[in-house]
Amino acid sequence: MEQKNLVFGIIAGALVGAGAALLFAPKSGEDMRHTLTSGANSSASSLTATLKSKGREMKASTEELVELAKEITPVVKEAIGVVQEWKGMLTDAKSELTGEVNKLKGSSSDPTPALTKGPTAM
Repeated sequence: MEQKNLVFGIIAGALVGAGAALLFAPKSGEDMRHTLTSGANSSASSLTATLKSKGREMKASTEELVELAKEITPVVKEAIGVVQEWKGMLTDAKSELTGEVNKLKGSSSDPTPALTKGPTAM
């Protein structure tokens, strides 16, 4: 906590010092206003150029993502169709197997009657 307070104190001191330097600089008010205005204009134009550049980059990235989505969409739809087809086949196979198991259960209460009868004569 003490280190945090120290850092905040240093930052606050630097800001106060910078403000005092601006107020007590040996320039006239008109010169100081001119310096501040030109600095602000320079910063604004630099920021504007950076924002325009980043905007173009974002637009290009967005267009690439849209094209990629257009290419992927049919593949994903086809994969979904295949999975749904497999699901239907598995559901049918499950029903068929369940029916066969129930038939085997119902046909005999003793699952090994052929084994207890012994060999048959031909």
